[in-house]
Amino acid sequence: MGDWSSYSLSDFLLFSPQVYERLFVLHNQDFWPAQLVSLGLGAAVLILLVRGTPASTRIAFLILGAAWLVVGGAFFLGRYQTINWLGSYIAPLAGIQGALLILLGLRGATGLISSTNHRVAHTIGVGVLTSGLLYPVIEVATGTSMRGAQFFGLTPDPTAVASLGAIALLNGRVRLVSALIPAMWCVVTALTLSTLGRSDFAIAPVLLALAILAIAWPRTTHTS
Repeated sequence: MGDWSSYSLSDFLLFSPQVYERLFVLHNQDFWPAQLVSLGLGAAVLILLVRGTPASTRIAFLILGAAWLVVGGAFFLGRYQTINWLGSYIAPLAGIQGALLILLGLRGATGLISSTNHRVAHTIGVGVLTSGLLYPVIEVATGTSMRGAQFFGLTPDPTAVASLGAIALLNGRVRLVSALIPAMWCVVTALTLSTLGRSDFAIAPVLLALAILAIAWPRTTHTS
């Protein structure tokens, strides 16, 4: 066996930058105009969580959970595994994340922090969530074409970021478990994009760092 130290991340990639971007172009073409629906649902999640009532919060997490199920089935098992065999192994993790968020919504285990008593964490959480919904705009600003941009509820990066923003608004310790899979994906996509030489490689990890800050922010007994 050769010396493992002689290998770099690029040696383990199964696709080129052109193939990776084409992946999202084709995915967007296949699902158009579902992007409009996903943007509407994402906006609904933001509005529902800002409203912060028990009922609205439950609906928001049900939508987030459903988004992960779509990403797991339509993206990882559908388009992604055509260029990377790991797609079939990542899909179950997306399914687990979706089931977890849906379970939180159904059980009502979604008490939120107060924008008054936890102003910093709440502001960061809402900001990260909004960034997930505006992910296509952020990508275009870094040089990605709109045809190959990622959309919440259809592809993993914005879905993970938006979920982290929503999870950062949770008051209970369940937020720590709920953030694991989205956080891991943000690291994976950052390494992938960096290895491909993409200029947008820093988007997900920067937003992940902000989300971690909000998730780790001390909670008090006062909730919204």
